[in-house]
Amino acid sequence: MNYDELQNTWNSPGNNLPNAQKRILAEKFARQMIRRRRFQRFWLINTFAWLTLITVIAVSNVMAGKTNPALEWGLFPLLIVPWGFAIHFLHRHLKSTPPIAGGELPMIDSLRAVRASNREAQSHLRIVGVLYVMVIPLLALSMQQLHAVGKVSARELTSMAVFFGAVLLLSGAGVAARYFGRLRPQQKQLDGLLAELSSDISS
Repeated sequence: MNYDELQNTWNSPGNNLPNAQKRILAEKFARQMIRRRRFQRFWLINTFAWLTLITVIAVSNVMAGKTNPALEWGLFPLLIVPWGFAIHFLHRHLKSTPPIAGGELPMIDSLRAVRASNREAQSHLRIVGVLYVMVIPLLALSMQQLHAVGKVSARELTSMAVFFGAVLLLSGAGVAARYFGRLRPQQKQLDGLLAELSSDISS
């Protein structure tokens, strides 16, 4: 979509709804966001509760001498990964959300807001990608430690490697597809539209 097509769509009757309909759509969107925030809050509470319990059990077992720290110390680096994910999502949840505009913003300001949201989503996916990369050596280390202490047989180790490898591969492919297949092209399109719109305004 070029600038002229975007301008026609922006000024079309379908994009200029009556105030009553705008209010209904805004209230519906607000309810959806409230439900989403409640689900995120429940997920974060549940995640931190389980991570805390697992970490306390692991630390208490090591301190009580129930495990061999020389062979099973890989458990603690592995715990860093889920804690990293949890803290990252908690930070996003607690991050202040800018107020929602009532639909009266000029087109150029709306496009700039969309581009800012796009860049934030890209930053989020890059962080998630780094965490996925961190998982690979830590997971391999933990599985090797489990095999070394005899808790996992060679056949089970192979099955675990295949399973976790497939999960990480599919998850990483999904992140990469959204980043390179959707967000990056969208940013280039927005940059082009904003450049064209800015040149038209200045001329």
